[in-house]
Amino acid sequence: MARRSWGDITFVGFLVLVLAGVTALLVRPPSVTSPPRPLAAPSFPAQLAAFPSVREVWPEAVAKIPAWSYRDWALRPLARMDASRVLMEEVGDPGEDSTLIAFNLQMGLGVPMGTIPNRRGREEHEITSAVAADGAVAWYRTVEQKSATVGELWTMPADGGKALLLATIPGVTVGRDPKLAINGEDLFWTFPAGGLDRIPLKGGEVQRIQNTEGMRVKDWPWIGDNRRLLNLATGERITVRAPADADITCGPRWCVGTQIVSTTTVRVFVQRPDGSRRAMLPPWVVFPFGLLGQRYLLLQTVPPRGSPAGDKAPSSIVYDLDTGITATLMTLYGTEPVLGAGGVNPGVADPLVYWATSDKATATPKSESKRNLVRSAATFAMTHQGVDALFAVPEKYWLLDTTALTG
Repeated sequence: MARRSWGDITFVGFLVLVLAGVTALLVRPPSVTSPPRPLAAPSFPAQLAAFPSVREVWPEAVAKIPAWSYRDWALRPLARMDASRVLMEEVGDPGEDSTLIAFNLQMGLGVPMGTIPNRRGREEHEITSAVAADGAVAWYRTVEQKSATVGELWTMPADGGKALLLATIPGVTVGRDPKLAINGEDLFWTFPAGGLDRIPLKGGEVQRIQNTEGMRVKDWPWIGDNRRLLNLATGERITVRAPADADITCGPRWCVGTQIVSTTTVRVFVQRPDGSRRAMLPPWVVFPFGLLGQRYLLLQTVPPRGSPAGDKAPSSIVYDLDTGITATLMTLYGTEPVLGAGGVNPGVADPLVYWATSDKATATPKSESKRNLVRSAATFAMTHQGVDALFAVPEKYWLLDTTALTG
């Protein structure tokens, strides 16, 4: 994803073999272990309905945040920092440094943490993966230089400071982003192809952790692949039991996947890693965005023809796998604008998800990037919807933080 393409995307559509001794060295055991709660069988609604909004169901976990900084540079949520702060990127105009922001949800105030250097002679992209823990933040972005795509891993103290480039990774693919984890004084990451790597946050050599080939970071300290899970802190291992033809992703609590059920039909299903509590979701669920916080399933939906929900039919929903509660994130034809074509592309930074509010711009944009976005919005709305729908440029986002939910 090119650094300057955020506006365009808005409208075009958005070892188990690790030795016990090694795992003990990698991860500090958690200080408090909560007893596992019993998990009931999913009771997913059979019919699409005008479900209550997430703001009605979980008001304590939803906040309104700005989509633009005071100079009209785009703001993007990246990761949860603590109970009150969210890490955000202020995406600079072409030729300008971007800035990391610690946004306080309770005070509605963003505090600059430091800049991300912008070097001449190359195209630098937005941050696509980030994490905050143990007094530090870390992030990943790609850059184009000399006709090659290179990945970069950076870090900065959580209270702000100078950005430190930790590692440069050649030959990466845009959109195939790593999942990051900070543990103590080290940054860990895995790309979609698998294999756990580590580097000290103070800088040093990249180290591949032995016997992790094919495994990916799940819900840290859990790593795994489609058939096995391993807790690096405790050594606990789980064998994933699922149909051989299923495309599945699992954490220690729940799995979500897709399975071909006919020559023209792919269905979404959920289950526990051991194969129990399996449930095939209705045909109007067309795509799983993923699990948020290992409990809340974010899904794309397509209303059946003649749905009684009408213009309140959801285009994306959040489903609590533990309790069976279903809530609407966005609607396709409702009064609130959406981030993507057809309203199916909320921004996701597990365990955060954000989408546009109905707040509209009242002043001429200050930045070139926002002016371009407004022009793109007008063209898109007229071409695809036949209306002058400048509302598609959000001034603010709704932010759902699933880690703030209780019960």
